[in-house]
Formats: sequence, structure tokens, C-alpha cells
Amino acid sequence: MSSEKDIYEIAALGTLFKRFYKPLRTYAFRFVNDTDLAEDIVQDTFFELWQRRDSIEFEGAVKSYLFKSVYNRSINVMHKKYQNKEYSLDDSNESDILEQYMSANILNSEQSLLLKELEAEINLFIDTLSPQCKKIFLLSRSYGLKNREIAEQLEISIKAVEKQISKALSGLKEHLIEEGLISLLILLSGIS
Repeated sequence: MSSEKDIYEIAALGTLFKRFYKPLRTYAFRFVNDTDLAEDIVQDTFFELWQRRDSIEFEGAVKSYLFKSVYNRSINVMHKKYQNKEYSLDDSNESDILEQYMSANILNSEQSLLLKELEAEINLFIDTLSPQCKKIFLLSRSYGLKNREIAEQLEISIKAVEKQISKALSGLKEHLIEEGLISLLILLSGIS
């Protein structure tokens, strides 16, 4: 029979998983360029968190721990992947190796440029928001605060927070449609 502590820990892990799984998967994908591998890395990270839940001491936020753990796992996976491959640069496979390397780097570079363009356009839109709406939107999206936390911090109602976030998201969607970037947003979110 599960104790109250176990139930709390399971619920806490579930909340963390729902909140950070997709961003962590996207983050891992940036390093490994493989969706399945990125998912494995994130799942392993959460599994380790569960296994070590009683012994881990967080120096900062759990978010920082999770991202650092995913980063380290991704780097280790890539290191092992390339360490285990034997490369003999004879004429038959030299061009294949170079082509694979260039393809992966070009894909990552293109995605990176597209993300930068999209991010720049989003930031331009955010700068057009009213000061209160901008503050609420950034607290929600950039700092990951919940509506209740924003409401408490700014001493306003949760409904006011929801209304401002909805207004910002609706305006952002219209702006991206006008700029022809909404399909880019959908494409890049589909990659993750």
C-alpha cells in the first residue's frame, strides 16, 4: 500500500513530466538530431530523477537540474555514438561520411536560422504589447510562472492574467499569420 509520501512524490513527478517533457525533448533533439533518441534521453532523465529522488539535493530549481541532466546525457550519447564508429577514410566511404556530416549540420543550421527568425519576430510582437500585458506574457512564457503565481505577484485576479495571456497569444498568432511565419511555427513545433 502506498504511503502518503509516495502518492505526493508520484504526483510531483507527473507534474514535472507534463510541464517539462516537450521542452526537454526539443532541447535534447538539438544535440542528437534524432527524435526517438531525444525521447529516450528525456525518459531516462525522469527515470533517474525518480530512482534518486531521496538522494538528490537540488542546488537551484528543478528545471535547471532537468535541463543540465538532459544536456549531459545528450553529450554522452553523442560521444559514445561517434566513439564507437570506426572511420577509415578510404575513397568509398569518405564522401558518405562528409555528406552525412554536412547534411546534419545544414539541417541544424537551417533550423537554427529559422528559430532565430521566428524568435526575432515574436520578440518584435511582444514589444508592441501594453506594459502590463507584456509583463504577464513574459512571466508566463519566459519564466514559466503559473497564472495563480502571476496574479499573486502582480496583485491582480487570475481572470485578468488569463485575459491578458489570451489577448497576447491571439495577437501573436495574427501577427505570425500576417508575416507568413505561422506555418514555420507549426513545422518547428512538429519537429520536436
